[in-house]
Parts: sequence; structure tokens; C-alpha cells
Amino acid sequence: MKILVLDDEPSIRHSVQAMLEEAGHEVECVDNASDAATMVKQGDYDFVIFDYLMPDKDGRWFIKHVKLGKTKAILMTAYGTPDLLNDIIKRGASGYLLKPFTAADLFKQLEMHSSESQA
Repeated sequence: MKILVLDDEPSIRHSVQAMLEEAGHEVECVDNASDAATMVKQGDYDFVIFDYLMPDKDGRWFIKHVKLGKTKAILMTAYGTPDLLNDIIKRGASGYLLKPFTAADLFKQLEMHSSESQA
């Protein structure tokens, strides 16, 4: 799968990238929501995994302004209030990961939401 990782924290971007690449996925990373929205529009991503709390434009801005098309979006956040999660899902995200999460958690989300498009 081709996956875009959006997070302003380099350590998180790199660790998620490493998990995904180790499993054989093609991964690109970006540190801001504006660039990520452009990349999703221009790219051919299966998934975008995006952070909520970022300077400038946050994950709510991203999910509101991105044109997902066939790309599935998964939120990753340490601030998973029910209101936030419901809002993000209503705006088009397929699922979410609560930080800190494991590789198993990440792959479970990818598998679950990949199979939705095949059902």
C-alpha cells in the first residue's frame, strides 16, 4: 500500500514510517496539513495517517479541507475525546489510533479499513 504520514513531530513520523516500511508499504511523510492536503490531491495514496494537534493547521482542518477520493484517512492522537473522534469520523476519517499505539494497533486499523473497500 502507498501511505502518507502527517505529523509535526519528527520522532513520530519516523517511527510510523519505519513500522510501515518494515511491513513492505511505500511511505511518504509530511509535517504540515496544507502540504498533506495537496499531496493527497496529487497522489495516489491508499491511506493517510494524520495527527490531530499540530501548529498552524490541525487535523480537523486537514480532514475538512482534504479531497480524499479513494484514500482512507486514519487519525492518530493523544487527545481522543468523544467529541473530537465523532467529528473527525463525520468529516470523512475511516478510523483512529490513540497515542501511544503499537505496530499491531496500526496494522489492525489498516487491515480493518482496507477490507471495508473490498467488501
